[in-house]
Order: sequence, then structure tokens, then C-alpha cells
Amino acid sequence: MLQYLLNTTAIWLISLVLFDVFLRKESYHGYNRSYLLFTFLLGAFLPLWQWQDNNIIYNAAMQRPLDSVIAAKHNIITAGSPSSGIGWEQWLAVLYLAGAFIALCLLIVDIIKLAAFYRSGKKSEQDSWTIIETGKEHAPFSFLNTLFVSSCQQYSDDEWNMILAHERRHTTLLHFSDLLLLQIARIVFWFHPLVYVYNKRLLLVHEYQADHTAIQQPQVYGRFLVEQAVLQAAPSISHSFNRSPIKKRIVMLTRKSSAASRVKMLVFIPLTIACIVCFSKNSYSNRPKKHGNVIEYNGNTIELLPPKKPDSYLYKDPETGKSYRKPIEWPNPPIKLNGQKIYNPDQDKNVTKPEMKGKYTSIAAYLLQNARKEFEQLADGDYFILISKVVVDEKGKVVYFENEGIFQDKEDMDKQPRQKKLVDKKLNALMDDAPVSIPASCDGKPVAYLIDYLFTFTYGYESPSFLTVKEHKITAIKN
Repeated sequence: MLQYLLNTTAIWLISLVLFDVFLRKESYHGYNRSYLLFTFLLGAFLPLWQWQDNNIIYNAAMQRPLDSVIAAKHNIITAGSPSSGIGWEQWLAVLYLAGAFIALCLLIVDIIKLAAFYRSGKKSEQDSWTIIETGKEHAPFSFLNTLFVSSCQQYSDDEWNMILAHERRHTTLLHFSDLLLLQIARIVFWFHPLVYVYNKRLLLVHEYQADHTAIQQPQVYGRFLVEQAVLQAAPSISHSFNRSPIKKRIVMLTRKSSAASRVKMLVFIPLTIACIVCFSKNSYSNRPKKHGNVIEYNGNTIELLPPKKPDSYLYKDPETGKSYRKPIEWPNPPIKLNGQKIYNPDQDKNVTKPEMKGKYTSIAAYLLQNARKEFEQLADGDYFILISKVVVDEKGKVVYFENEGIFQDKEDMDKQPRQKKLVDKKLNALMDDAPVSIPASCDGKPVAYLIDYLFTFTYGYESPSFLTVKEHKITAIKN
């Protein structure tokens, strides 16, 4: 979630800066409106889009033969039931929902105000408009095909025609759909300041487009705008005649952009390409960069134990009885994080393990609970998972891991590649966003810690499984 917010913020901020520098003072308002809507939606949805097959920290070349996995050393972490208690993630969720609820309530208040004006006002029909005379002191404003004014008699014929033409322009250009989008955005992203900047920019563009109806009489229209500026504005769900800076609207009435300035419209092309490459979920942005025994991932540098000299052992195939030599895969665990030692429970006996806080008793429990839907799509059978080289930094955050996949003791797994892919992707995403734990410590100082194998499994003729699926339900979990 944090990465999503960072990517969204970056897209919106870059887009708004480019808009203010290149487009804001130009008079091609239809394009500016499209630009603002496009970049806003780009920021909201692009970080969720995965445009390449992305198996984070997963490489088929790293996948081990089953017999090597079985022989490996395991670090047991119990995947028990979630513990009671509320962690900081739950408090943040409560805070977010409270803010969204308040934003929703503010919108409901505006809707109630509109309904009150509609019920108590004097109604009449003109052309396709329903005119509501409220008797209140406020600037004219419209909601769909309903026009709210204080009194029709207070306007001259010319002023009334200007109001009708202005509000009809809002309706013709479907500005209400933009308003609705912005209102939803202000509820979902109530905490994000750039949403309110987008709201302000887009509403001003709406007024520029509606003001275009008075381009033949800018002085008369400008004076009328100044007169309306002192009146009370309308609810946020409607279009108010005096909304947005009056001075900018008057200046824009007479502004003409040159033909040469239209080249600025091309700014969205490099912007879109840059956003897709840098801020979407793609295999290049999430893939670790490996240089020898050093890996760079998500701003961290992980140093692995240098590989030993290649060696092999004599292996006898139990089915054919033939013997041949197999290479020995020496372990190369992470030993340094950003130049600092990663403590290993096998070597450092005086280090305390990380402890999950909040509702989960372990990372394994967190994965099992949140990937249950994907696990239950697997065919009936016994499975085990191998996630290794899990590095938890001195702040308790998982910063590196290797997902070596989900296995069966049989070869049936090859018959369900789609289901395996779903499980792998879900586990990768969950690991990348794993809850922060109480970090490991050595002599009272927080330190980085290595969990060599996140899941332990037993293997033998009687108990080959870590997880059993039957009729698309998890029926057993073993360690």
C-alpha cells in the first residue's frame, strides 16, 4: 500500500507540475480538461497495473531440485492462529475509514442543502431547465438541468441569458461527470492533498469552458462576474457561477494561444511513457539487480555469502539403479544489509528473533490467512512452500526474500500452472507488503536478521505435506 501511494503521488505531482508549467495559461481548455482527467486516473490506476509477468525475487534458475530442498536445513516458524489485539495497521485502517466517513458526510450535507433548496424554492420551467428561486443570497448555480437562483427578477434580460448560456455549457460538456469523479476521489483519497489540487484545477477549467459563451462581450461579462463574486458560493456537488478566481477567468476571456504553443500538448506522451516504466508494476522495476554476490532491491543492498568452489556427490537413481554425480548447491545466505551485518540464528546465539505484532503470530500465519483464496484454487493434494533468505531489517520490515515456489511430492503440480502462478504471485505481493514486526536485537540494539526458511515442512512416506487441500478447502496445515 505504501508503494502504491508513493507511485500515485509521484504521477500526480509530476503531472500537475507539467500542467502548471506548460498548459495552465493556454486557452485550449478542452485539452486541458482531458489532460487533468487522464493524469488523475493514470495516477490512481497505473500503480495497480502489472504489464509484465512479475514474479518478485523469483527466478526459475534458483529453483532447487526436490531432493536438494528436502535435504536443506529449515528454520521453524509456527503458523498458528492470529493473536488477539489491535496493531498499528488496524489503527491506521480505523483512521482512514473515519476520514472517509467524514468526507462522505460532508457530501451528504451538500446533497441535503440542494434538496432543501429544491423543496422550499419557487419552481418554474424555461426551455429544458427547471428554475428554482430560493429567496436566499447566493450566486446562481446548477445541478444537472436544474438552475438555482435567488430570484429571476434581480437579473436583466442580458444577464439572465448569460447565466443560462453559461450553465447550459456546463451541462452540454458533461461537467457533472467530472464533479462526480472528484467527489468520489475526495472520499477515497480524503487524506491526499493533491486530490484537492486536481479538484481546484479542473473546476477552473470547467469555468473557462463555460465562460467561452461570453467571448463576444468580455467587458459586460467581466463586470457581471465581479458583481457575483461577493455572493455566497454553491454546494461542492454543483457548478457555481462565481466559483474559481474571477480575475483569472476575466483574463482568460481574451487570451488566445498561438498555433506554435500547441506543441505543448505533446507533453503527455513522454509523461505517460515515463509513468508506465517507472510507476507501474513491471518486472523491471521490481526485479532485483544482481552483481556477483551483491543484490540491489527496493533501495537496499544485500550481500550474499560468496559461493564456494563447485563440488558434487554420487547419486543413485532409486528407479534405474544407475549412479551419477550431481552438483552440490552450497548455501549462500545474505550476510550484509546496506553494509551492516545480517545476524544469523545458526551463528549468532545471543540474538533475539523478530516478533510479529498485531493480529498475526508470524509471517507464515500472515501469508496463510491472506493467500487462502489462492491456495484453495489448487487441486486436491499435499503441498509445501519454500520461501527462503528472508531478511528483516533493523526496523522490522521484510526487505528481501526468495520465493522458490510451491511444490508437491508428485509431479501433479505441472498440470496446474495457472493455479501455481496465482499462488506464487500472491505470496510475492504479500511478502513485499508484509507487516512490520518488532525487530531482532543483539545486546539491546536492533539488528537485521535472517530467516533462512520461512516455512518448515516434514517429508517422508507418512507425512509429506505442509498444506493439504481437499475439495478446494484447506484441511490441514503441518510444520
